Amino acid sequence: MGSTTRSIRIRGEFDEIAKAATDPDVVFPIMGGFGRFELIDRYSDGTQEWDLYLDVGSIHVGGRVAVDAPGAGSLTWRSIRGTHHSARLEVSPDDDGALVSMTITVELAGRLVVGWVAQFLADGILGRHIEAGLQQLRHRIEYGS
Repeated sequence: MGSTTRSIRIRGEFDEIAKAATDPDVVFPIMGGFGRFELIDRYSDGTQEWDLYLDVGSIHVGGRVAVDAPGAGSLTWRSIRGTHHSARLEVSPDDDGALVSMTITVELAGRLVVGWVAQFLADGILGRHIEAGLQQLRHRIEYGS
């Protein structure tokens, strides 16, 4: 199992940044460049279910995920079907706005060296996708849609 984390600074009012960065309806379409996201259901407690597939090289990693109700500055999800993975997007105050960090943890199958190589490659690819997604989020918040 491996985790990949990337962060970005976003200029603006912290509350507005946190509101946008923790809303799956805003974040998932923006991050569509590194995967496919499809809303399945919304529940009265604020949780949601999505089909979420991340592009890791030439394969799609994911399945059905449970998205927790947005919390104080965070958006989290965890797999309930498909590839075991989870993610956390956190927003914390910064000098001129906020620091937005995203961590994705993926468990890929494989034994010993094969599993390690697959995880190593996935971490690099996911890191680049997270960086691009965070840049798109920053652009949306700082400059509008």
